[in-house]
Amino acid sequence: MSGDNGSRVIINGILEARRIIGDPFAAYLCGDSAKIRTLLEEAGGNREDGKGPLIIEHCGDRVEPGDIPTRVWKTKTDAPIIRIVTLQKQGKVDASISAGDTGILMSAALFVLGRQREALRPALAAFLPTAGKGQVLLLDVGANLNCRVQHLVCFGHLGYSYVRKYCNNPSPRLKLLNIGEEPTKGTRVLFEAGQRLEKSCKGYCGFIEGSGVLRGEADVVVCDGFAGNVLLKACESFYSLARSVLDPKPGLWEKIENQVDSVLNPENYGAVPFLGIRGTVLKAHGSSTSRAITNAILTSITAVRKDALTGDTATTVKGIR
Repeated sequence: MSGDNGSRVIINGILEARRIIGDPFAAYLCGDSAKIRTLLEEAGGNREDGKGPLIIEHCGDRVEPGDIPTRVWKTKTDAPIIRIVTLQKQGKVDASISAGDTGILMSAALFVLGRQREALRPALAAFLPTAGKGQVLLLDVGANLNCRVQHLVCFGHLGYSYVRKYCNNPSPRLKLLNIGEEPTKGTRVLFEAGQRLEKSCKGYCGFIEGSGVLRGEADVVVCDGFAGNVLLKACESFYSLARSVLDPKPGLWEKIENQVDSVLNPENYGAVPFLGIRGTVLKAHGSSTSRAITNAILTSITAVRKDALTGDTATTVKGIR
C-alpha cells in the first residue's frame, strides 16, 4: 500500500519475483485486505502454486501527508509501513520493503528494530554502475542531509562492511566524496573524517571527485545525504538521457538497448537498504514499477542469505563519537 503507482504494481512485482526465484519464499502483504485480495485475483496470484505462501496482513491505519515521521511508528502502529517492520521485530519476516515515505520507514526501522552497535545514524546506500564493469556503493543517498565528522566515519565503516559481505569483496576501496583528490581540498568536516578513517579503516584510500565515482575508482564512496541524493538522481537520469539521444536515430537504440538497459536503468537496482539497522530494511523509489519491486525483492533475499545487513559492522570501531 505504498508508492506513486498504486498497489497493483507491487502485487505484480511480488508475483514476478516468485516466478523468477527458484526457492519458495513467504510474502506478507500489509494493507487493505479486501483490495489486496481483489488485486491478487486480477493478477492471477495463486496461493497454492508451490512458490510459498502469500499472507495478507490487514492494516486499518493510513499514513497521511501531514504525519510526523518520528511519531507515526507510535501513533499509527496499524499502518502498513509500520506493520512490516513490526513483523520483522517479531521474527515473522526476514526483510521489509516499502516504496512509502523515506522518513517514516527510517524512523520505524530505527525505533522498532534498533541500531547496530556503533552506528550513530542509519544511512541509505545505493549501488551505482561503473565503467570498470563493477559497481560502487554510495552512501548516504538521502537519509541524513547534514552530517558531522563522526557520521561520515560511521558511514564509511557501515559501507565497508556491507560491500565485504554482499559483494564478497574482502578488501573494498573506500573513499570520501570531495571537490578534489588533494588532501587539502574540501571542508573541515571532510578533512577530519578522512583523518579518522585513515586510522580506523584499512580500506580507506583518500578523497574522490564526482567524476571518479562512475569510473570505478572506489568500491565505497561516502558523502552526506544531500550530495549523495543529488548524485544518485543525476545518475538515474542517464538512462532516459541516453534513450532520448539515441532513439531518434533509426535502428541505433534497438542495437544497444539491452546493454544500456542492464547498466543504466535504475529499475534494475530495485531498492536501497538502510545500513546501521538491526535488520534488512529496503526503501524502494516512490515511482517504482513492478520491475523495480521484483528486483527489490531479489536484493532483499540476497542480503538475507548473505547476512549482509543484520548484526554489527565487521570492524570494531573505537572513538567514532
